[in-house]
Amino acid sequence: MPALALLTLLLVAPAEAPTSCAGTLSRERLVACALQASPAIEAEAIGVDALAGRRRAARTILPSNPTVGVTVASRAGILSGQRDLNVYGNLSQEIEIAGQRRKRSAVVDAEIDAQSRRVDAIRREVAAQVLVAYYELVAAREAQAMLARIAAATQALVDLAAEGERTGLASGLAADVAATSIVRIQRETVEADRRVEGARSTLAALLGQDPAAPTIDVRLDLTPLAVEGDLPALTELALGRRAELEVARAEQEARRRQIELFRRARVPNPSLVAYAQRDGFAERVFGGGFSLPIPLPSPLGRTYAGEIAEARARIRQADAELERLRRAIQVEVATAYQAVRARERELALFDADRIRRAEQHVEALAQEMAAGRLPIREAVLLQQTFLDLLAAHLEARRALGVASVELARATGALPPGGTP
Repeated sequence: MPALALLTLLLVAPAEAPTSCAGTLSRERLVACALQASPAIEAEAIGVDALAGRRRAARTILPSNPTVGVTVASRAGILSGQRDLNVYGNLSQEIEIAGQRRKRSAVVDAEIDAQSRRVDAIRREVAAQVLVAYYELVAAREAQAMLARIAAATQALVDLAAEGERTGLASGLAADVAATSIVRIQRETVEADRRVEGARSTLAALLGQDPAAPTIDVRLDLTPLAVEGDLPALTELALGRRAELEVARAEQEARRRQIELFRRARVPNPSLVAYAQRDGFAERVFGGGFSLPIPLPSPLGRTYAGEIAEARARIRQADAELERLRRAIQVEVATAYQAVRARERELALFDADRIRRAEQHVEALAQEMAAGRLPIREAVLLQQTFLDLLAAHLEARRALGVASVELARATGALPPGGTP
């Protein structure tokens, strides 16, 4: 098993030094390239940019723009009949005195934190998708290579059986039995080809390529990811790393800050007023003062009581969601941990020397039959037995790799939440 540093290498390269995605890609580069090309990650990151715009709006110093008013009136004396114009002008500006601007910024900061955590969660899911497809591709490639090595020996066995039938040294039944083996190999080759193309298309789509014409090439490595630790330690690690919990906590904090903002919004904002006028006596008057809204109790006036009650309920809802997420994460970690351990025990059942000899035996069956040391039907039976063993060994390696990806995802070890 590789060192735990493998998961650290999965972290994405910084924007100023993008990962090269040309040529044969290693597992680490493949993940990094997929994270760079993911539209899902980009969409969540744009959400952070959108909230940055909201933060800029929240930091506006004045709560509203100044208001200018001008009125003109015609004045006529009832007895004298004289006429004149009265001109009145005023300028008012609302100001905040309870620190609402600071509270608005605090709410937006909490929302930005929650959105950033959502980006982390999406990046981890994309990394898991890439790695699962990678293991599928590598296993299918190895199956292709194994079947290609065996196909020639199998065809030789079928040719020997057919020659024995023509010369009368073997029955037609034995030749037909031998012929079924090459059909089996061909069917498994077709299936391996399908799996290779399907995995390549999936990876191509994740890297932003055309899945109908994938050009991706990867370095074959079926070793599982290394996630060290026992179940309690991994569970504790997951509870501290998983971005979903951080999202819920950040949303909860945003609700708390909204309550503080609503409380500050209850404080009426005074307005400074300056005015000038010219009345009918040709007098010019300049003055100033302030105006103050009169807060009225609910339901006559706006007291934000409903908004505060909603925010408090949302906080309680977030508490319940946090508990649900904790339990779900504990189940995910436990399930993934047991799956990895089961796959490890399954793979341990296969002896490396026996697997190597099984492949050699499959290739040597035709020679044994040609030398007369092995009947055709026994050769076909042995070939099927050895092929089943090789296929089971390859499937066990693939399953362990996929299980290790799920455990890494469940514990938050995949990028970008892989760092504690």
